Amino acid sequence: MPLFDAYLFIDWSAANRIKPLKPCADSVWIGELVPRLRQEETFHRTRHEGISYLTSLLLEHVEKRRRVLVGFDFPYGYPSGFSQALGLSFGLHPWRRVWDFLADKIQDNAKNVNNRFIAAGELNAIVGGNTAGPFWGCPLGTRIANLQRRSPGFPFNSTGGVWLQRLRIVEKRLSGTQEAWKLYGAGSAGSQALVGIPYVYRVRRHPELAWFSRVWPFETGFTADPSPDRGPFVLHSEIWPGVVKVRTKNLLNADKTLIQDQAQVRAMCQWAKEIDDNGQLGRRFDKPTGLTTEQIQACVQHEGWVLGAG
Repeated sequence: MPLFDAYLFIDWSAANRIKPLKPCADSVWIGELVPRLRQEETFHRTRHEGISYLTSLLLEHVEKRRRVLVGFDFPYGYPSGFSQALGLSFGLHPWRRVWDFLADKIQDNAKNVNNRFIAAGELNAIVGGNTAGPFWGCPLGTRIANLQRRSPGFPFNSTGGVWLQRLRIVEKRLSGTQEAWKLYGAGSAGSQALVGIPYVYRVRRHPELAWFSRVWPFETGFTADPSPDRGPFVLHSEIWPGVVKVRTKNLLNADKTLIQDQAQVRAMCQWAKEIDDNGQLGRRFDKPTGLTTEQIQACVQHEGWVLGAG
């Protein structure tokens, strides 16, 4: 039996502007696949609009007692030690303390204007003192206190003596990924993470969804059986479009009207459903091969993992 009854994947954006009325790239795209019912992709001009629509879908699925897999295409965690470098209180869930902190720090209004660069500078001031870092990258001509356009170099030594690595463990396995610290430039996903994590945090804690929701692998651990036999249930999982790169290319070649972001979320939905139907999706949630006990602990408590990374 498949692990899920519905699949929802989101291509995210951190742009500081409202997108045009016409569907376009580098915006918010939501792909949904409910077997034997519907498969569609929707375009959203703002993050507020996209999250409102996503929440309505999740509420519908929970009401119908479905098990839902939902994923955003940005890092859900940072290299081990970030929570400690921020001076957050010690505990069993460093990832959660970072999420709490970012939810309070990041502001994003209904007009798609956010404070990510200013917030990154403030985070750098906490972590690096007078040395700008670990976050880096901003548009040419932008001047932000404690934020530089170029990488500070890694590993980065925080004021608390914590050495922060450039990449998470999972990113070292994925060709083409860039560090969560990089906020601007080709291939960067750092801005999407800074702005996006607070949204995932709020969806996870939604009063009508919280009881049925979990974040993999932070709240589930690595397991081949991450969902119950029946719903309602919502599993949040980080995704990366590179996992379905070939499938996305084939979709774009077959249909020239598709926008790449749209094709990516469609490809993710199709990929997840196919391997779920074949009984292979559970393997993607299980313990990755070749990791030490300490690395497994780092992923579960600090860094997270990417669905399909192996």
